[in-house]
Parts: sequence; structure tokens; C-alpha cells
Amino acid sequence: MFGVPLYALAIALLVVSVVAGCASMGGSETPSSIYWPPAPEKARLVYEATLRSVDTVTGRSTATDRLQSLATGDASGDQPGMDKPYDVAARNGLVVVSDTRAALVYVYDLVRGRVFPIGWRGEGRLVRPSGVAIDDHDRIYVADAGRNIVVVYDGFGLFLKTVGVPAEFDRLVDVAVSPDGELVYALDRGDLATTSHQIRLYDAAGVLLKTFGGRGAEAGKLNNPAQLAVASSGEVYVLDAGNFRIQIFSARGEFVRMWGRAGQVLGDFARPRGLAVDRQGRVYVTDAAFQNVQLFDGEGRLLLTLGEVGPDGPGKFALPGGVAVDAKGHVFIVDQLFRKVEVWRMLE
Repeated sequence: MFGVPLYALAIALLVVSVVAGCASMGGSETPSSIYWPPAPEKARLVYEATLRSVDTVTGRSTATDRLQSLATGDASGDQPGMDKPYDVAARNGLVVVSDTRAALVYVYDLVRGRVFPIGWRGEGRLVRPSGVAIDDHDRIYVADAGRNIVVVYDGFGLFLKTVGVPAEFDRLVDVAVSPDGELVYALDRGDLATTSHQIRLYDAAGVLLKTFGGRGAEAGKLNNPAQLAVASSGEVYVLDAGNFRIQIFSARGEFVRMWGRAGQVLGDFARPRGLAVDRQGRVYVTDAAFQNVQLFDGEGRLLLTLGEVGPDGPGKFALPGGVAVDAKGHVFIVDQLFRKVEVWRMLE
């Protein structure tokens, strides 16, 4: 179904568009490049590509349409795009995007030059995929809010195992994993009627090691947590959305520190939705009220904002969701309303 000859050429065009910046990291950018912030401010990021079309995966258009869609990023007309992208993860040349409405996760394998869906059959079938993560062994972890379990695949999309059981969660929304895959963190957002706003920590075999959090406003407690991220230090960052703050825990779930507050000015949180931490310890938070990504240092000082309100286009966001950063400084930003994943690259 997915192996037609033109498909390989279409994927090659996609790979070129996404990784072109990797080859140019040591050289000058073309005059037509799009930078952020706009001039005359000093450029901190450069626009790389937009992942939008998945019609090469679904096979619902002609080969010519697929080529044109991938080459231009156009999801109009008969070229179907992502339905409702939710979260994104990136590591080792793999970019995975969950789509809650399509009940699939799309894998952009930039090393092997292909795109394919996972979660559409057998034991690994997904119902409502939400948060996603990748470990250093290219294993893909998906928090399935529909089945209330974490589903794990290898880098080729083959089902490996599940982590957790449905009865353990009220509302599973996200998953994070240590780089070696030895620790798996599953985030239970709970609901208004429960106190189980918490994180469940499992080992690689799926054995529950610890539960931490619980509903509350004091340090170490959570209220409607939205996303998780594991830093290179091993610390676990939690977007404690209902408390409008970031909380940091040790790898084993001990409270370390927290920062952030509710507000209507940049640097505060109004409707935070996505979270990522890069290798320099910088923290990326998407905010649907500000319609941008806010970049903080590890202590919560605002460094930069990326994006603004406007019609769909590079740097224009309407409903930003998940965000991810890879080792090469590429920043991947989901927009649910515009149904896209924008790719930017840090210049420093």
C-alpha cells in the first residue's frame, strides 16, 4: 500500500525540505530565509519547513498531487493534511506527530527517508493518541487517552509492548521517557471530580515504581497538568497548567523547584499547552492565549518569544499545542487549528 515508486521520490522531497538547515548550519542563509525575531532585531531562529500533508501516508490522492503537496506544503484542495495534530517528539532523525482525530501517529523518518503511520492495526492500534516521546533507542512511546495506556513501538513502527493498565489512570494525557528508556513517566491529568492529577513512574519492564504529584496548589502538587519533558540532566519538567507554573522533579519524583505565574503579559502563563526542554536547559512553552512559544531559561526568566497572531504562514499560530526540540536545535511546533507542525532552527 505504501511502497509505490513515486512515494520514495515524494519522501525525498520532504526530507530535503525538512533537513536543509542541517546541511547549512555552518554556512550563510539565503536572502529569502525567514528569521525570528523579524529585523531590525537580532535573528535568533530561522524557519526551515512546515509539516502539513500526510496524503502520502493515507494514499487518498494521486501520485502527482502527493508530490506537489509535499514539495509546496500545500494542504488545500484534494490533498488531505493532518486532521488534528496534538503533540510532537523528535530525536535521532525521527519526528513523530500524534493526530487525535485520525487516531494515528505519523513518523517522519528523516534518516531512512520515509513517512509512515503507526497505531492503525493489531495490538498497537490507537484510539485517541495524545502525548508522544522517543528514547535514544528510537523506541516511540504514545499516551493513548482512548485506551488509557502507554503504547510502545520500535523505530520501524512495530508494536513492542504497553505500559500501565487502564484502571490506573483517570485521564492519561502525556508520556515522557529517560534517554535510555529505563524510566517511563505517564501523566494523569485527572478531572474536576478527582484528585489523581499525578505522574506514575514505571521501569522499562512496566513495573510501577512510584506515583507522585496529586491535586493541589502547594509545591509538588499538580492541578490539571498538561505535559511532561525529561531534561538532559534527568530532571522531569511538568507543565502544571492549572497552577500556571512549571514544576521540576528529580528523576525519581522528588520535588526540586518551581516557577511561573498566571498573567496576561509575556513571561506569564495564560493558557499554557505544550512543553519542551533543550540540551542547554532552556524551556519552551506554547501558550494558546498568547498564540506563541515562550522560551525561558532554567530559572524561569523569559529569553524570547516565537510567533504571533495572523493568517496561516511561518511564525503565525492560532492554536499552538505540542512542542519539541532535537539535539541539532530544531524546534517543532504543533498548531491544531492550522493543522501543521512548523520547524525552526536555533541560530545560537
